[in-house]
Amino acid sequence: MTVDLSQYQAEVTPPKAGVMINTFRAFGYDLRTAIADIVDNSISAGARNVWIDYNWEGPDYYIRIRDDGRGMSLPELVLAMTPGSRDPNDERDSKDLGRFGLGLKTASFSQCKQLTVITKRKGHALIHRCWDLDHVNEHGSWSLLDYNPDPPSAEPIGDQGTVVLWRKLDRLIKAPLETNEASRTAYFDELDQVRKHLSLVFHRYMERGDLTIHMGGNKLAPWDPFMKGRPGVQIVAEEPLDEGRITVKCYTMPHVTHIPAPERMEARTDEWQDLQGFYVYRNNRLLLYGDWLGTGGRSETTKNARILIDLPNSLDHEWQIDIKKSTARPPAHIRKHLKRLAMLTRNTSVKIHKFRGNKVLLQYNASSVTYDALWKALEDREGNYSYSINEDHPMVQHFMTKDALKAKDLKYLLRQVAAAVPVEVIIQNHSESAVKHELRKPHGVLDKQTIDLALAIYKGLIASGMSSDMAEKRLLNTQPFSEFPELTSYLDTH
Repeated sequence: MTVDLSQYQAEVTPPKAGVMINTFRAFGYDLRTAIADIVDNSISAGARNVWIDYNWEGPDYYIRIRDDGRGMSLPELVLAMTPGSRDPNDERDSKDLGRFGLGLKTASFSQCKQLTVITKRKGHALIHRCWDLDHVNEHGSWSLLDYNPDPPSAEPIGDQGTVVLWRKLDRLIKAPLETNEASRTAYFDELDQVRKHLSLVFHRYMERGDLTIHMGGNKLAPWDPFMKGRPGVQIVAEEPLDEGRITVKCYTMPHVTHIPAPERMEARTDEWQDLQGFYVYRNNRLLLYGDWLGTGGRSETTKNARILIDLPNSLDHEWQIDIKKSTARPPAHIRKHLKRLAMLTRNTSVKIHKFRGNKVLLQYNASSVTYDALWKALEDREGNYSYSINEDHPMVQHFMTKDALKAKDLKYLLRQVAAAVPVEVIIQNHSESAVKHELRKPHGVLDKQTIDLALAIYKGLIASGMSSDMAEKRLLNTQPFSEFPELTSYLDTH
């Protein structure tokens, strides 16, 4: 039954300007996502170049984002500055990166209290409008000002384009600029993070030559998280989903030791733990990354797994794309397929670590003649692992059968044992089951060989001039004797 609500009396309750516009500041943007949202608008306006400039010159600092897009007419500018200027359910151009008509305002207000947009269409005059939150709060009205505070030294727009100018950057810096070096350092550290973020989020546009981003006078280089064309990268699977509307491509990165050392910084190998997971693109723009979308958790052995998802903007509602374009939730009928592909890719990543990791001789193949490892991984009935040196190893046997072991031979043997410590296997087993994982065996009971060695070292310390009390303390602070406090009773008799 449909009720005609128009027959009922109603009151018009517009939101208070100061309250509402300050609410826009709490959408959870950081500087990286805020600037990326402004670049989205530039792309939607057909820009081929975006320039991001900033300063640290006294209290009048700013961030200025300029593009060479088509610019806006005055009605278009006023509409762009109006909160909630478009219906997210409206049909959009397939290349449009916006949705709610809020990005320009919410992204900007998250960082500053004064937002100015200056724009010019080809063959038309320059126009501008400004939101100043202090002014809105003071007067309590939606007062969009015809005001332009653009710095005189700023680069001009040219024949066409748009400038987004942020002033009163109260969220970014709160300490006095000239006197607080820590604030200055934090400011430029934030901008370095912006560079890395933009190089990743818009890497497809840059790679195709559709967009160039200049920041602080430098051209940004695209950063491809899938390292396409690099040796060792595997394509595990590629599938269309949702009747062909979605494309999923599963990659595994090479083991870090297969990447030349000079190239590891560029590959961001120190961040791989955070870079694993799904990469969701909408219209070639990266929305989110480093998230397994509920299909599993991050681990050391799955850090080489990355899965690309391509979406059209027509699926924004189904995938619950948020205003910041940083959250996506796959619909139920897609989630089961993503879970299957995630498991396949994660397992491939685990195999990379198992194959490349420092090898150990497993208990169940201890009689194998195909590979002799210096270390053994012993698994008990409960699945607990412990590690020990493989005394059957030919090199160990070679030195054990000698009547006398020279110092240089002992040093060599110790170096080889230390170099072969199965670090990656230990990390892998520990990450898979930390509760069951014994990092080392207990020393057990005190045996005669340990007692005899302790006494020999104890006597040697005394012979070198050390007092009996100091020699005892030194010995009991030395592995493995520190594990056996009962040695004191044997030392007291000598």
